[in-house]
Amino acid sequence: MVRFAVTLASQMAAVIPETVPFIEAALAKQPGLLKPGTLSLKFELQNLVFDPFKAAFNSSSTLSSPPGGTSPTPLPFLIVIDGLDECEDKEGMEVFLDSMLEFFEANPTVPLRFFITTRIEQHIQDRLEVSEVILDNLDHYGSEDDIEVFVEAEFQREAKRNRVIRAYIQQHGSWPTAYDRHKLIGHIQGSFIFAATLVKYILWNKGDGLTPMDRLPLALEMNPGLDGLYVQTLARVEHLPHFLDVISTITLALQPLSISELARLLRIKTFKVLHLLVDLQSIIQPVKALLRIAEWLSSTIVSHLLCPNCRSSIASYFRPAKHGTGT
Repeated sequence: MVRFAVTLASQMAAVIPETVPFIEAALAKQPGLLKPGTLSLKFELQNLVFDPFKAAFNSSSTLSSPPGGTSPTPLPFLIVIDGLDECEDKEGMEVFLDSMLEFFEANPTVPLRFFITTRIEQHIQDRLEVSEVILDNLDHYGSEDDIEVFVEAEFQREAKRNRVIRAYIQQHGSWPTAYDRHKLIGHIQGSFIFAATLVKYILWNKGDGLTPMDRLPLALEMNPGLDGLYVQTLARVEHLPHFLDVISTITLALQPLSISELARLLRIKTFKVLHLLVDLQSIIQPVKALLRIAEWLSSTIVSHLLCPNCRSSIASYFRPAKHGTGT
């Protein structure tokens, strides 16, 4: 997160010009702020982001007055940080979250808010489970309907300008068929990134000599390509005792298990199971005290467990769990 504070400051300055004089004053006072990484991240955030915004808010009638006088308080500005967990600088993430929470604790009325998306990571969750933060678990949010609308719109748009598709529809009827659309949406498994990739491949791939109708069945065989993410997450704890037994048992269990039930089943101390799972909350989540594999990962893991010939690197992490592995 070497350039994190500088990036936030530059984007804030572009959107909120009132902050520019205060950012420039901070740079003049502390030239080291021009060299990201020279000073601490906390100092950079305080002097380039938080203090300039607060100063602009206190001195600008535009920022401190509600627009049109329709609200007793000004609407807050929103900073969106998407995929915080993808940052490799774990310590930097913690410094940012701590600095942000300290600022809002001291300045609760400043009209600035952060909207952060992240997978569940223990060091992130520990800091965000406070009264000042509104948490929303999107694990149960079903994106299939939205993805279906997106896919349908893209196919219809391309059909209007692609003579090959129009000719095919005139001869064979609607394309894709309702069955093929349903199969495609199911294959996408709720991933908008994968949906966009497949649509681009089916409709706009050029130079391969294939028609969109030819590419559709090929697209249904494509892998979402998320194995690297899964492996990175699993690699954090693969060295711990009972790793394979615990992960395989959770994945293959017919019903979700609680941590205590899993410990009894495998004859492992409960605290050892908990220690193993702490850093895996992005893919194995406790729901109502029951452990279950994230829906978007479950089918991938099961397919590798049942398919020994699969070449994915994630396959090496799993084996059928054995009972009585020790204490």
